[in-house]
Parts: sequence; structure tokens; C-alpha cells
Amino acid sequence: MAARAVLHRVPGRAGRLVAVVVCALVLCARGASAAPKFQAVGETSVGYTDNIQSAPDHPIPGQVPKEPGAFALLSPGVVLAVANPTTVQRFSYTYLYSLFFSKFSASSSSNQIDYHGFFDLSPRTSLLLGATAVQSNTYSSVLLTAPAAGLVNAMPPGGGSFLGATADEMLSFDMAPGWRWWEGASMTLQTPVFGTVAPETLEPAGRIGIERSFVEDAVGVEGRVDYAVIRNSLLPNGAPAGVQLQLVAGGVGQWRHDWGRYFTSRVEAGPVRLQRLNTDTGFWFPSIYGILAYATEVGDAQLSYGHTLTTNPLLGQSLLVDEVRARGALPLTKKGKLLLGGSLGYQNGRLLDSQSQLAAHVDAILADAAFGWQVIDELLLGVRYQHIQQISDVRTPPLPVSFARNAILLGATLKFPPESDMPHAYRAPLRVDRTDEIRDAVEPATPGMQPPNSLGPGR
Repeated sequence: MAARAVLHRVPGRAGRLVAVVVCALVLCARGASAAPKFQAVGETSVGYTDNIQSAPDHPIPGQVPKEPGAFALLSPGVVLAVANPTTVQRFSYTYLYSLFFSKFSASSSSNQIDYHGFFDLSPRTSLLLGATAVQSNTYSSVLLTAPAAGLVNAMPPGGGSFLGATADEMLSFDMAPGWRWWEGASMTLQTPVFGTVAPETLEPAGRIGIERSFVEDAVGVEGRVDYAVIRNSLLPNGAPAGVQLQLVAGGVGQWRHDWGRYFTSRVEAGPVRLQRLNTDTGFWFPSIYGILAYATEVGDAQLSYGHTLTTNPLLGQSLLVDEVRARGALPLTKKGKLLLGGSLGYQNGRLLDSQSQLAAHVDAILADAAFGWQVIDELLLGVRYQHIQQISDVRTPPLPVSFARNAILLGATLKFPPESDMPHAYRAPLRVDRTDEIRDAVEPATPGMQPPNSLGPGR
């Protein structure tokens, strides 16, 4: 599941969310007999990039110029994991220090806290909870540490301190054989800190759906609503935008199908309405998403396409996008000593102006590849390459101007005790038969990469 910050009560769902959280806490207490396990994590990398601060391709007055340099990443952390027959939980804290040798002023640090939890509330009911909070004094660290998960997002130029937090929950209930109902809620918060002038974004969202499953197929419908409040953003022409109030609501039909033992697919489509409440403008658009996924006990891969409207918290902008992603993390040997992971993503987007009209183009490309060697259970060595390119019509920071950045890293990750001795992260199923669900299995890893992470029906 997507891991995000503090649970937020979406209007109309408050009572249900309180009940869900109370049930989860009761289960935690009931499962306290399972001794928690602690893990110390240390990661270090040395690398080189041709664009230290993601500077624009063409110099802009007041912005730092493009320059190359070597850097080092130092990242200690700690993990607390608890697992019993009905609960899988992981808490983690990670500190990252990025040191640029040729431009010490560009060095930065970040702190990140994560929580993932899975709960069997009853034989028919399950709950997923997640939370992440990140504080960083530069946007560049987001690029350096982006996992090879195929995520493609436009970025503001230069530096800036920010605090980002997200939270979500998903409750699933099996009403009868072959019938399942679910609801989910999430909250995203993005705000500048330490005097940085940048947009502020607050975005609660909710969804509810029902599905009928057969042997290899499942069909369902899902309703969705997303509300965003954006302050201190700019219009595509560079003028102040004022407070933006936006509501996105609609529904999709869904079809899932299992193709053999390891492959599965999902297709969804439906009408969605965007409404700018502060200007009383809006439009309808088709929401389309399709994914083909491959999953084994120790790895997975996915290819997906989506046509949707997204809110970018770092930019404080909404974009109508077409996006293609391919990602995977798989072992190359039976014992998992050699690991390969990577992603390739392309996003073609259009910024929306205050009147809900399509404005400037913003395209983003991400290519990320990593190769790892598990020398011993505790030590992983790896090499990673990353290419990020942004192509934009706008020329006014902090709007997403054009830039390109390449980086190569050599790294080592030390975990004590090793992952094989830890309760591992829960992986929600994508397949109709749910055979790809993992509650306590070895998760593939390469330097700077995260384990497989999926929500099942509905992203």
C-alpha cells in the first residue's frame, strides 16, 4: 500500500475511521506477545552527477547555473518490525546526508519516518495503514533517493526546504463468497519550511468500491473524490494564483484477469469531473488506467498506462497527464545473490490555469537502473544509474522549467540483523486468486530501492 503520514478524517467517514483505528490498536495490543525485532541499517554511496542542483538547461536570472560534481550519500537508519498471525507492522527512521565535494553549499540532509501496517480484523475483514513524513532542506535529495519504482513527477528547479507528509488507510470486507467491498481514505500535506517560499498543498481523498470475483476474473466499480487546497502557487504565466480550491470526483468500472501462474492485469475507465471551486469552472475527462503485472515470492515487475488528473504537491500545480511506467525488481539467481531492478517512465502533462483551461506543457522522463550483489546476508553492494529530464514551456521558477540530470552511484548497504531474520513488509495482492500476497517473505532490495508495494484494486 502507499505509505503516507498521519490518518486524516475525511468528511463523512470520521466514525468509520475511528472504529478502524481502535480495532487496529486492539489487535496490536493482543499481538504484543510477538517480540518486536530491531534492525540497524547503514547505506553509503559515492557518485557523480552532471547537474548538482537540477539547474535549468538555459540559465535563468536568480537561479544557480548548471554544474557537475562528485558527491557522497550517507544514510543510517533503524527498523522496528512486529509480526504475528494477524498483524504485520514495520516502523522505520532514515537520515540522509548528501555531500557535494565541489560545491559544499549544495550539500543537504533529510529525515524520513515510515510506517506500514496490515491487520486481519476478522476472518472477513482486513485493514492496511500507512504513513510517511519527510523533512528535507533541498528538492535535489528527492531526485537522488527516488526509488526505482517507475514514479515520474515534475520537479521545481533549484533548492528549497520542505516538509511532506501523507497517510492512508484501506479497509476490505468479504461480504459473501466472491463478493468484496472496500473503502479507502488518504491525506497529503506539503509545506515549505525554514523560510522557503514555495506552494503549500493540502489534499484529502476518499474512495469506495465493490467487486465480484470469479475463478480468473473480477469485475467491479469504484467511486472516488479528491479535494485540494493550494496556496502560494503561480499561474502558468508566472502571475500569483491565489488560493486554489479544487474538487475531483467520479467513478470507474474495473476488470481484473489472471494470466497463468505469475501474470495478472487490471483495466479501469470511467467519467471524472474536475471543478475549480474558487472560479466555478471545470470539465469532464475520462479516467483510464491499465496495468500488466508479474509477481513471484521474491520479486515483481509491472507495466502500466494512465490518463488522469494529478496534483503535484512540490509544484502546487494540477496537471492532466498521460503516463507510461515500467518497473521491476527481480533476483537473477535462485539464491538471490545477484539482483536487478529498474524503472522507465514518461509523463506527458498539461498544467491547468485558474479557469481550468489546459495551459503549458510539462513532460517528465525517468530512467533508473540498479544492479546488486548480495555478498553476505548482511551486506549488499551495488551500482546504479539515473537519468531525469524535464521538458517544459514555462520559464518562471518555482514552476517546472526544463532541466536534465544524470547520475551514477556505487553503493553498499549493511543490515544487521539481515532481512532473512526480520518480519518483512506486507505485499497486497494484485491477482484475483490472491496468490501473490506476501505477509512475511524475503523482499528483494538493491541500493536505493524499495520492496514491491501495491494496493490491489484501485491505486
